[in-house]
Amino acid sequence: MTPLPSIRKGLSRVVLQVSLAWSLAVFGVVWFTVLQQLDKVLDGTLQESAEILYGLLKVNQDRWPQGAVADRRSLPAPPHDENMVWQLVAADRTVIWRSHRAPDEPLSPKHGGRAFDESARWHVFGMPFDDEGTMLYVGQADADRLRAQAEAALVTAFGALMVGVACAVWLRRRVSKELDPLVDLSRQVALYDPLVLDRPLPAATREELRPLREAVVKLGERLAQNIASERAFSANAAHALRTPLAGLGMQLAVAQRESPGPVQARIQRARDAADRLGRVVVALLSLFRSGGQIAPQPIRLAALVRDLPVHGLRVHIEEGEDMTVQADPDLLAAALINLLDNSVRYGASRVVCSFRRDAGSGMAVIRLVDDGPGVDASARARIEALLAGRRDEASTGLGLILADRVARAHGGWLRLVDAGQGFGIEIALASR
Repeated sequence: MTPLPSIRKGLSRVVLQVSLAWSLAVFGVVWFTVLQQLDKVLDGTLQESAEILYGLLKVNQDRWPQGAVADRRSLPAPPHDENMVWQLVAADRTVIWRSHRAPDEPLSPKHGGRAFDESARWHVFGMPFDDEGTMLYVGQADADRLRAQAEAALVTAFGALMVGVACAVWLRRRVSKELDPLVDLSRQVALYDPLVLDRPLPAATREELRPLREAVVKLGERLAQNIASERAFSANAAHALRTPLAGLGMQLAVAQRESPGPVQARIQRARDAADRLGRVVVALLSLFRSGGQIAPQPIRLAALVRDLPVHGLRVHIEEGEDMTVQADPDLLAAALINLLDNSVRYGASRVVCSFRRDAGSGMAVIRLVDDGPGVDASARARIEALLAGRRDEASTGLGLILADRVARAHGGWLRLVDAGQGFGIEIALASR
């Protein structure tokens, strides 16, 4: 059987996909936003640093170092790393003063104006320092700037992604938990028996499941009413049919004794037909009354088959294991009698009966093979379709239908076997 799609797996898959897509979208948005905002923050830092340096250098202009230090154009400072550097550049683009790590050449290829500028290596903010064209530049290395932006964006975006993944896992568990009541209801419906009044179907635990539960309960009530009607009919039919059939058998017996020889054979055939009809009626009533429920007890199969009342047919039981199984004796006897009656009806005079254990399932298998004409290919296909549940039962004989129902009631199966010449069939029983 092809497995059906799972609602739980489908919802979990959708939740996981949506959550991951949302997380990736948030990751991208956060990455872009952090880069943009950090870029603005760094630009603002450069500008504010330039303005602070402008004030400090203006106030302390008369204290600038002279001589050898001035020749180096670098203010004295101990060796250190600088995240930002600065320069004072004259109008002729000569670097007048610079910080410890600033290069000897101007940071910006342009000169003049208050603006941001990007060179090959530096991100620079420049502002006029005096009326002689001197410019103050404050810059940050592009590599340091990009590294700071990437680290901040990566940490923030990765954190957002992890939160999204955690939410996806949580949502998946919540979806699975919310579907548990549906699984519980399915389990309760499987155990629900509308004929047992003291075990009603438990109340629904979710609002969405209430209509489903009510529909199942109403269906169970209708089924219970139908079963009650069928059982009442079968009980009445038992009384209505058994008495006339018994009376018919007695009258035929009397008529047979009082009739001349040539007529007695015909009356015997009528008695056999009446007996067979009685057995069919008893079997059908037993099956209807059981409602699919069996009353198993230990049965020796060879003894059961040997005691079956079948006229006009020799039953040969092959020597071998005399199996003992747990089965309903009345239903099993009725099924076998109907199968043997079918053999008689279609011209068989002998049936070989054997027993075995099915290697795969361990079921007890009863095999019947007669010496009748058998069935042609179309009839075999029709019977196999019936046994596989693909055809209407009305298209096949009553004996096979009854035997198939009895096999199913015992958790087994009924199937045709290749008997060469004649008709072969096997009935398997799971109750041992």
